[in-house]
Amino acid sequence: MLKLLFQDAKDRLKGNKARANARLGLVSAPQGTGKLIWLAAGDSCDSVVMAAALLAAIREKRQDVRLVLTYQTEYQDVVAGQLSGLSASGLKKIGFGYGVGDNVLAVKQMLKRLSPFAVIFVGHQPHRSLIKLLASKPDIHKIAFQFTPHDFSSADLYEACYPDTISPVAAKGAAKNTQLDFQYASVPFNVLTRLVQSQIDKQLGALLCGEDSAAIFHFHNLDSDQLDNALSQWQQAKVSTNTLLALSFSAQDKKTLFTLSASLSHAVEKAGYKPVLLSCWNKKPLLNNEIIIVDETKWYAAICTASTGTHLFETDAVHFWQAIASGAVISYAKQNKNSDSIARGFIENLFSTDLFVDIYQYWFDLNTDATLQRKRSDAIRKQFWSERREAQTQINELLQRVYDW
Repeated sequence: MLKLLFQDAKDRLKGNKARANARLGLVSAPQGTGKLIWLAAGDSCDSVVMAAALLAAIREKRQDVRLVLTYQTEYQDVVAGQLSGLSASGLKKIGFGYGVGDNVLAVKQMLKRLSPFAVIFVGHQPHRSLIKLLASKPDIHKIAFQFTPHDFSSADLYEACYPDTISPVAAKGAAKNTQLDFQYASVPFNVLTRLVQSQIDKQLGALLCGEDSAAIFHFHNLDSDQLDNALSQWQQAKVSTNTLLALSFSAQDKKTLFTLSASLSHAVEKAGYKPVLLSCWNKKPLLNNEIIIVDETKWYAAICTASTGTHLFETDAVHFWQAIASGAVISYAKQNKNSDSIARGFIENLFSTDLFVDIYQYWFDLNTDATLQRKRSDAIRKQFWSERREAQTQINELLQRVYDW
């Protein structure tokens, strides 16, 4: 409780009254009538985008229910983007806000105020206080969506589990004390395959390269400490001849993107190259001594599609799947903390290394061997569409379940 009060005071001092109230469960349910479905996201952007997309899909399926979306970190642009397709009437009876703190009294207050008919946890493990209280309320439907519950969850708590990459059976065998017994468990799938852009115009690449036959290669989440080494080796690499290099980041908010772009622009200039921010690009073909910096999120899908090869450093699932969907040949860093969670079936089609000399040699091979490039690209795209179809099948099952409630 002391930790909760400390967080409460900290939020109020920063002027974030809404977050402070939500921690204590002091929220208001959406106006109107109808059963209430609570979608609880976590603090990652992946979690929030999945929850917002699921909320929109449920609203299209059921106009009668009230819907609440809570999150631990606010991503206003992400939520707005996922709900942009709803009509004015569809946006009624929907509430948004921060989630409740990990405290039994706060959770009791939250449940009392919302009186949810169903709770769908999206992309994250719910905290213990919420699990404990929901376990005592069998009348509330509970769904685990895009994660596999841990072993501290009560038996029979979830009526259904829709995991991302780890099957409930595998998780159950790995945790000796697990007592989970799902009434329904889908095959693993990733809903983000349905949310990323899959058909993207290649015009950006043509404009950046002009009439020249130059190729574009792309680093995602290359930090400033790695950049000096990357650029110094790029100068000597065979692949750098008649090609362009692009840099992008996973940051979602404009302030963070601006800070990263400014930092990397300085490092690029120091290395003897000219940085070109896509937000300021004059639509003229670039020269070989210019480095592309993707400083707005709207350009990410396009730069992936324009690239012959993309190398991923530490990355979130949204950016990973967008790169996979682009048609580029993908490689990734071995030190990527998320490498173990990269989608099933892709490892064999993705090159992995932490050495720039190996990355540049791989890119050179792709650039000089059209057959190799096409073979790798086709294999990745084929697996992506397989994952996408599976995701749609399981999403349809969940939406039918919600419709039947």
